[in-house]
Amino acid sequence: MQTRIVQVGLGRWGANWAETVVPQVPEVEAVGWVDQNPEALMRAELRLGARQDRCFPTLEAALSNIDADAVLITADVRAHASLVEIALEAGKHVLVEKPFVSTTVEAERLADLADRYHLILMVSQNFRFFPAAISAARLVREQVLGPVGAVHIEFRRSLNCTPADESFYAFRQPLLEDLGIHHFDLMRMVLGQEPRQVYCTAWQPQGSPFREPPAAAATIIFDEGTVVTYRGNWLSGGVETPYGGEWHLECAEGEIIWTCRGDRDVTLDGDQVRIRKRGHAVVPISLPAMASFGRRESLATFGRAVEIGTVAPLASLGRDNIGSLALMQAAITSATTGRVISVETINSKRPKWTAQIDESL
Repeated sequence: MQTRIVQVGLGRWGANWAETVVPQVPEVEAVGWVDQNPEALMRAELRLGARQDRCFPTLEAALSNIDADAVLITADVRAHASLVEIALEAGKHVLVEKPFVSTTVEAERLADLADRYHLILMVSQNFRFFPAAISAARLVREQVLGPVGAVHIEFRRSLNCTPADESFYAFRQPLLEDLGIHHFDLMRMVLGQEPRQVYCTAWQPQGSPFREPPAAAATIIFDEGTVVTYRGNWLSGGVETPYGGEWHLECAEGEIIWTCRGDRDVTLDGDQVRIRKRGHAVVPISLPAMASFGRRESLATFGRAVEIGTVAPLASLGRDNIGSLALMQAAITSATTGRVISVETINSKRPKWTAQIDESL
């Protein structure tokens, strides 16, 4: 049985979801589409064959007229909190694009709301659903080369949007928020640890068309003492990496090297894992076969969870995703204040996350 979804947000990225992701996931069926822009709805009718009576300007109107199980939110992040709340209050499960919401306070409130109504609230952290990331996490968990002491991550791309006023250039924190949230989430997934402290600096490369810095470097300390150094640049002159970045995990007995997520998460060309035992040559690791990966597997996982009521371990539920959101916010706060920022839990029973300036440093 398919999970019936209403998709909200049919802009550039939302349309990509609607046209190339949703139709390829047999676990779900799109039964309604929402966008406040009439032109976006018209495109849905033309490209998707969406019936006019299934297209709506507001989520409230859609849910009042369509029998659906869940809502897929691919709208602008600034609308996420209100849309998630509307969906949950209507008794619908929710899959929301990253970043989840703008603040950890909003995230905690919405996670509480989902708990109150016994609904699934999941964030589509699609980089988790690639074989290289899954294999790297397994190697760390099994301590194949012993415990991890340090991690070095490099992300390099040379973005050239056309025309020059492409809306992406106006994004708030185009590296740390729009893409870095994936890298921060992978750090937590692969290491199985939580961040405690971060120092980050961000900058504008020469000739940058971005409104806010597209390049940054950070040092992050995790709760078991692992130190992560992270560098990313949307305008790099270096050799481009996959979107997941190049990871070097220095372990007690050697090194784990991996990358993931090629262009548009439609191939596995960017996925590879290698290990190098101390004193030995590098050896490639076979990756698990995945017929479905990236956003498709994220959506499929959500559809199965709604159907059977059990969420797969890889899924990033709203409450768990607060840890990734908090690290992202802490990195941005550090970059804008020039201070070391602590990322701390503030409730032991239900982990709540906040970023605070570490005044001792």
